[in-house]
Amino acid sequence: MNPINVALISPFSRGPARGNITTVSRIANYLPLTGCRVTTVSLDTVLPAERRRLLSRISPDLLHAFHAHHAGPAARTEARLLGIPYMVTITGSDLFDPGLRCHESTSQAIQDAAAVTCFDPLVALHLAESFPEIAGMISVIPQGVAPLPVSQPYPRSENEFMILLPAAIRPVKGIATAIDALTSMAEEFPFLRLHLAGGDLDPLYANGIRERVASLPWVHMMGEVQHERMGDLFAASDLVLNCSLFEGGMANTLLEAMIMGKPVLARDVLGNRSLISHGKTGWLYNSNDELSELVRPLLHNRGLGIEMGEAGRNFVQQNCSVTTEARSYFEVYQRLRLIDR
Repeated sequence: MNPINVALISPFSRGPARGNITTVSRIANYLPLTGCRVTTVSLDTVLPAERRRLLSRISPDLLHAFHAHHAGPAARTEARLLGIPYMVTITGSDLFDPGLRCHESTSQAIQDAAAVTCFDPLVALHLAESFPEIAGMISVIPQGVAPLPVSQPYPRSENEFMILLPAAIRPVKGIATAIDALTSMAEEFPFLRLHLAGGDLDPLYANGIRERVASLPWVHMMGEVQHERMGDLFAASDLVLNCSLFEGGMANTLLEAMIMGKPVLARDVLGNRSLISHGKTGWLYNSNDELSELVRPLLHNRGLGIEMGEAGRNFVQQNCSVTTEARSYFEVYQRLRLIDR
C-alpha cells in the first residue's frame, strides 16, 4: 500500500504560543516515522486561493483539522472540493466555549467529518453528549510529549521559590485569579515569585494584568517566550500552574512540565483531570483558597514538590509517548483511506 499522504490543517502558526501550535508541530514531526507524507497548511498564513492550489498540487488522501471551529470549516470545504475525507481533532475551546461549540460552522464540521478525535475519555464523553450523532465516530488519542532541551540556566536567586504559569494572556487562562490566590502567600513568604510566560492574546485583559502587577514586585510578566526556550524555564521552576477555566485534555504545558520532573498544580476542570490524579501525579484545586493552601506546604518543604515531580514524570513517560500518539493517528488515517476506497 502506498504511503498515506495527509495534510494537517492548523488554525495558527505564529503569534503568541498556543497549545494548537505545539500539538500540530509535534504530530507533524513524528507522523513521518509511521510512513506518512505530511504537509501542514496554516490558515493564518495561507490565503484560501493559495491553500486550494497547494492542496491540489500535493493531492492528499485526507485532511486532518485541529480545532473544530477554527480549522474544521476550512477542512470541510476543501475536502468536498477534493473529494476526500477529513477528520477533526477537538482541542479545547471548540468544545468548552459555548459560543464556538454552538456555532453552526462548528457543528457542521464535526457532523460531516469522517472521524473525530480528542485527547482523553472524559472529553470524549462530553463530546458525545454534545454531539450524540457522532458518538460512534470518536477516537481517543492521548497527547504525547518529549523532554524540552535546556540550553542555559534561567537566572534566579538561590532562595527563590519560582512558580511558572505558562499561558497566553487571555481571560480563559485564569491569570488574574492566580494572582489573587497567591497575593497573601507572597506577603507571608517574600521569596515566592510568580512568572507569567505568554504573549498577549487579549490586549485589553493583558493591559489590565500589566497595570495590576506593576505594584507587585513578586510577579514577573515575561511576555512571549519561544518554545525552544521553555525548557530553560521549566528546568528553573519549583512549581508549574495551570489555572485555565477549561482544557481540551492534557494541556501541553502540563505535559512538558511533568516530563521534566516538575510538580504541577492545576484547576480541577475536565481536561486536567485526565492527566492529573490529585495527590498522585500532581494537585488539583477548585478555589483560590485551595490553590494557596496547596502551595503552602511546598514553600515549607521543597522536597514534597520534587517527589511529586518524579511521580508526574513517571506517569507521562508510561502514558504519553509521542511515537504511540503518531501511530494512533496513522491507524485512524488507514481506516479512513480504506473507507474512502
